[in-house]
Amino acid sequence: MHLNLAHAVISAMLILLTIFVMRKSGMADATKIKTFDWKIFLVVVVVMFVFNVIWPY
Repeated sequence: MHLNLAHAVISAMLILLTIFVMRKSGMADATKIKTFDWKIFLVVVVVMFVFNVIWPY
């Protein structure tokens, strides 16, 4: 097992960017900072799935 640092950094950036864009666009409630949101969870799963299909390692 190895750690691909570039993949990890880009994954973290994609997750943070996805959350930021969803909150700014109004798709997710920006007042619920510390609560679980299914919309954000599902969109992050889809974004990470697509990213890992494009760059699997």
